[in-house]
Amino acid sequence: MAAPIPKRILVFGHSFVSRLKDFIRYDSSLRYDLGLAGCPVIQYSGVPGATVDCFHNKLQEILDFNPDIVILVIGTNDLYQPHQSPLSVASAIRDLVDTILYVDGISQVIVLQTLHRHLPTCQTRYPVDPQWFNTRVDEMNMLLIQWLNSSPNGRTYLWRLKGFWSPDCILSNFAEDGCHLSSRGLLRFFNNI
Repeated sequence: MAAPIPKRILVFGHSFVSRLKDFIRYDSSLRYDLGLAGCPVIQYSGVPGATVDCFHNKLQEILDFNPDIVILVIGTNDLYQPHQSPLSVASAIRDLVDTILYVDGISQVIVLQTLHRHLPTCQTRYPVDPQWFNTRVDEMNMLLIQWLNSSPNGRTYLWRLKGFWSPDCILSNFAEDGCHLSSRGLLRFFNNI
């Protein structure tokens, strides 16, 4: 009897993904396969600053790896733009998910919940009013929950991240820039996937 073929998983997203990959690389207690059963083959493809449109232009990476599951970490950089509404960003994400499922033929797409930001404690290149931004995040996440988690195909959903939402968690899980994750936040992010 042949050994089962391991699942192929692509974690595809903005700077959180590239930072997570580096975090795993430099912590010998962590494994690239996330400790999942069946020894899946997991590829991390992070593009700092990337928007949903950018990922539409990088779909060949998905086809080249040919994963069973795509995990998307997207939306943050789009919501930062005042001309983009939460509805337009959520719609663009839904369109990208549909393209991955129906054009690229991937079995399952999981979108990770977009996280809030907090006030930076240092100077940052991309300042934003956290209240304005976080309201937009909540609206977009709610739309994605409605659309993805009730999809008739049962192949998509929004994965809700735990341990990032209370004021204490926000302070300990985010870096000084108020946008990226601290080491503790990256570990929590790793454990959420």
